[in-house]
Amino acid sequence: MECVICNKNFENNILFEDDKIIIMLAVEPSVNGHIQIFSREHHTILEQVPQDILNLMVNAANKISIILFELLKVHGTNIIVNNGVPAGQKIPHVSIDILPRRTEDNLKLDWTLKQAPPEALDSIHRIIEEGMSKSDIIAVTDDKKEEFKKEIKEEKVEESNDQPREKKTNYYQQLFERTP
Repeated sequence: MECVICNKNFENNILFEDDKIIIMLAVEPSVNGHIQIFSREHHTILEQVPQDILNLMVNAANKISIILFELLKVHGTNIIVNNGVPAGQKIPHVSIDILPRRTEDNLKLDWTLKQAPPEALDSIHRIIEEGMSKSDIIAVTDDKKEEFKKEIKEEKVEESNDQPREKKTNYYQQLFERTP
């Protein structure tokens, strides 16, 4: 097989491996401490990975993120799946990347957001909703839709009850911003 991961071309980078996953320091790190999690079996893209292996990979990503917070005293992590070449995937073996982040690390992962016209959003909404309703992976029932709509309305009512938006933002900022 031609896969550099399956052939263990970067064996010195391996931090942990078992019969299901491989955790290693990134071959081409974006930042110091960049870690990648690969499935042991060769799967090119996320959709090919069996659910039990995917669960292990996500669980490992969470644990690695905790380790980075605690041991490297990072301020945040990006947990990324580049799924396919157009999405930035460089190695043809699915991986989850964990990038330790610091407030002033100057790593730019942002992109320019573009506003889609409302008719395009309506169209894509219908297409995706139809696909989800036919899928046995995600069941979108009318009850779930109504529940979601109700939650959105409740959030809007809370915002309009003379609560300064800044307090809500600060609460979420404190919750998600980790400082050593």
